[in-house]
Amino acid sequence: MKTVKEIFEDQQQLLSEPAVQVLIAEYETVCDDYIDLEQVTGMNKEEPLKELVRQILQSVNDEIKRDEDALRFKETARVDFKSAVVNLKSYIYMYLKDYNIRLY
Repeated sequence: MKTVKEIFEDQQQLLSEPAVQVLIAEYETVCDDYIDLEQVTGMNKEEPLKELVRQILQSVNDEIKRDEDALRFKETARVDFKSAVVNLKSYIYMYLKDYNIRLY
């Protein structure tokens, strides 16, 4: 965002006008509100990221238990961990896209 000096750099004489001073005060208020909103928006991404980590941990625990059961009882095929990781990666990318979270 531009500063007031940058906006009026070619017309400094306008800064003494009462109407311009009112506009400057409003502009500074809007800038402050915008900065506050940006900070709050950044903090709001913490909850979706926590939820993503919870889901990943639950999924990993489920797959490990499923594989242990397959080894113990030999009734089902073992877990294809490569496929599970590829699916997890796809899920993470879609989740990040849905919540507009950028990692880079």
